[in-house]
Amino acid sequence: MEANSAITMTLCLLISTIFLSSFACAFHLKGPEAAVLEKEKIYEDSKLVNANDYFASSALNPNQFKPLANYDGIYASVVDARTIPAINTIGITIIRSIYEPLALVPLHSHPQFSELMTVLEGSLYVGFLVPNSSNLQKTQLVSKILNAGDVFVFPQGHIHFQYNVGNTSATLIQAFNGANYISAIVPSSIFASDPPISDDYLAKAFKLDKMVIEDLRKKFS
Repeated sequence: MEANSAITMTLCLLISTIFLSSFACAFHLKGPEAAVLEKEKIYEDSKLVNANDYFASSALNPNQFKPLANYDGIYASVVDARTIPAINTIGITIIRSIYEPLALVPLHSHPQFSELMTVLEGSLYVGFLVPNSSNLQKTQLVSKILNAGDVFVFPQGHIHFQYNVGNTSATLIQAFNGANYISAIVPSSIFASDPPISDDYLAKAFKLDKMVIEDLRKKFS
């Protein structure tokens, strides 16, 4: 009996915490303390919560698509905390995008978030790299060709890529478990850092001539 009571109490506390956390989001975006959750104030100020804080009209419709910066042939619409204020502390981002034939996202990672991708139309070649614990000079590639209806997950922090290998455009939905996802593009991170990484270091690390390093800087800056 005591065990059942303890389980019931634990579930009640868990449900209450989830409810309070999500309900608090919109209200606390209205003041200077937007980044702070003060749950004890929720109910006395609940009249300030507005349905529009949890809503975005037609946010993922194709007419909302915009060219994705620095990526040729990719158009996207992003729903995050800037689109729906309540996402601020719920922790989720949704992207709907179109990849034209042969369009790609280069090797990159999301240091703080995992990604779940669903293909709606077309085909994509996707994959991520797993460190080899027995040989630090090598990685294992985990990859798939995705078709309409397929779902793929990229683990948090793993370097990964997407490439439209079909003859038609590919449409996909990407979900991240964070309100404002961050991408670290591998080539740009290395060759366009500010301040720049030493040419001597990069030449030795990649076993390349300095002239090649300079050329790569120009391409990725």
